[in-house]
Amino acid sequence: MKRGIIIKTPRTLKSRMIAILLLTTLIPLALLGAVSILSIEKMTNKKIENGLFNALKLTSSNLESTLNNMDYVSLQLTSEGSVGQKLFNYLSMDSRYQKLELSQDIQSNMNLVNFTNPSLGLILYHLTKGNEILFQNMNIRPDADFFKLPLLAKWKGVVFSGPHTTLYRYGNNQVFSLLRPIYDPSGGSNDNQVYVYIETNLKLFEQILNKQQYGMTASNVLINDQGIIVYSDSVDDYKPGMRYSVPESIGTTFKTIKGNQYIFGQRNEQGWSLLAVIDKKDYQKEFNSWLWMFVLIVCTGLIISLLFAYALWGMVYRPLRKVGKDIKLMADNRFTSSIPYTNIAEFDVLVHTSYQMRNRIQELISDVEQREINKRKLEVEKLLYQINPHFIHNTLNTIQWLAKMNGQNEIDQLVSVFTRVLNYNLGKKGEVVPLKAELEALQDYAALQRIRYDHQFKVISDIDEGLLEINIPRFILQPIVENAFYHGLHDENGMITVSIHRGSGHSMLIEVKDNGQGMTPEEISQVIAEEKNPLKESGLGIGLDYVKRMLKASYGVQCQFKIESYVGQGTVVTLIIPLQFPKVITNNVYENGHNQLENSHSR
Repeated sequence: MKRGIIIKTPRTLKSRMIAILLLTTLIPLALLGAVSILSIEKMTNKKIENGLFNALKLTSSNLESTLNNMDYVSLQLTSEGSVGQKLFNYLSMDSRYQKLELSQDIQSNMNLVNFTNPSLGLILYHLTKGNEILFQNMNIRPDADFFKLPLLAKWKGVVFSGPHTTLYRYGNNQVFSLLRPIYDPSGGSNDNQVYVYIETNLKLFEQILNKQQYGMTASNVLINDQGIIVYSDSVDDYKPGMRYSVPESIGTTFKTIKGNQYIFGQRNEQGWSLLAVIDKKDYQKEFNSWLWMFVLIVCTGLIISLLFAYALWGMVYRPLRKVGKDIKLMADNRFTSSIPYTNIAEFDVLVHTSYQMRNRIQELISDVEQREINKRKLEVEKLLYQINPHFIHNTLNTIQWLAKMNGQNEIDQLVSVFTRVLNYNLGKKGEVVPLKAELEALQDYAALQRIRYDHQFKVISDIDEGLLEINIPRFILQPIVENAFYHGLHDENGMITVSIHRGSGHSMLIEVKDNGQGMTPEEISQVIAEEKNPLKESGLGIGLDYVKRMLKASYGVQCQFKIESYVGQGTVVTLIIPLQFPKVITNNVYENGHNQLENSHSR
């Protein structure tokens, strides 16, 4: 299953600068705004709540004062007052002339009371017997019924009613009224009771229950002492006649939330309660106004940040364009342009460095061109002296054929072995070979050395056959065996043991051991470093240094190369390499290695 490759599109410097500037503006504003919003909301709510409670207390106090004033005036009109005494005498007289004089006096007193109390309107006496009205200061409706008015409160023997439509014949304003019994002339008969009736003036109601006095749109709701709504500006939500529960404690203010409405209320000592109902939208209007102002400030700050971002981008973009243009000219091999200084110190340093780099690149290009010219000259000279490898192989085959024809078996065998060694060593195909091929080439090399020096020595192989197909780098065993041959074996009992087995983990353990004279640590260092190495003058001429570098280039740190040698006891060369040969190897590895082989053979 193939996995899709996701290539992320790089973000431009412009977008990053704008994002950073916006964040540097937004984050402080957001933190400051969060604190400010919480604080302002709390302060605004507290301010509005205090203002509403103060306005509610004032309205309730004004209404209470009006009712107390009516109560006080009604006491003057009872038998305890002078007017009430005159009314008692008036009702007791039989002489019409005396009644007329007394009625004028009573009427004058009634007018005086009304004049000295401008908050009052209609004032009269009502006798239940015959439904008689006495000493009224204003005409009343013919159908007036004093006992069917909406009850507000019963307090100290007085009945407060309202708000209701005035009983004044020619008016339809809302008023509050008081009905107080004076005495019973018949001595207890309810059918002959005398009452004093007083109303507020026609404009007082609108002044007391004004909807705008709270500083915002509010609805007044008046609840009587029995918990029944008697008046409401918001008829839909608080209909007269509905019950509404209020706290029992007198004089206590309270606040509740019902749906989208805030309700502020106070219970009066006379028993009635006044509510101010405010819509949530109106209640939060002041805070919302402040919030919109804050949003406007934030938007203004963002716009200013964007302007600064574009200005800053211009300061960066123009120098970058100049530098980019100069780099493009270098890419087009145009090195004659002038230095595009930007008058910005940081960019001018970059431009100057770019100019120095341009000069250096120009010098390097000239140097490379000169080297190419020299290389082509060298190749031409090399072709003049190069010997075709096919010519060498063909010549050896001819020598081998002549040896067979003349019965020279030793020469035939020598040439045959040497041809195989030469084919393996000069082969151009494959720098990685199976272990089996490397071992076969090793046996050919050993046979060649026996024939060449007439020197008998044994090469014993102890190989794990399961490893024969494992790929290894070419030419890592022959230099080790060659080193053992030249540094260790000097008698007929010489023996070289090549042992190859699986190591710990996924590794291969290769040991090449001889029973020769051994080497000192100094000689080991010289052999590895190829200092005074006799292999340069005879044999393959490759050396152990090639083995080390080839292993390091092929396996990196996953391989180990170790030499242990004791004078008089022999030498052991140990290689530990991975079983799995790396799949990807740079061409330089084998190119360098092969060049070393070719150079070694050409010496």
